[in-house]
Amino acid sequence: MLLLLAFYITACNSEAPVQRVPDKYLFEPGGSFTTNINHEDSRRVHRLTAALMFEVVDESAVEELENHTPAIRNAVLMVLGELTMEEVTTEKDLEDITQRIVERVNAAINSNVQLILRAYFTEFVLS
Repeated sequence: MLLLLAFYITACNSEAPVQRVPDKYLFEPGGSFTTNINHEDSRRVHRLTAALMFEVVDESAVEELENHTPAIRNAVLMVLGELTMEEVTTEKDLEDITQRIVERVNAAINSNVQLILRAYFTEFVLS
């Protein structure tokens, strides 16, 4: 009886197991991207170097995206190459840029479903 009571007290005082949220599925499109940025003052050239990580829907999406790396890199460079200095000055601007990148990359891979959910800059340097 004492053993049963000890078990009951231990069970009641223990914390419920913490449910772990599944890890995000991430895809890196290989290396950084470097492009020139347009500026009103055409005498000065600004260079943007950026690296990205994509959050994707599942593990199979990572495998599919690996087969489309050249198209993905091209789509990202196209978005970055269209930017002006005025478009890269605030955090909100960067959020808008990542959304444009997600849309352009999803369109470039010609998938029936949206494989890429979000894009995250892991590097963003203007010079």
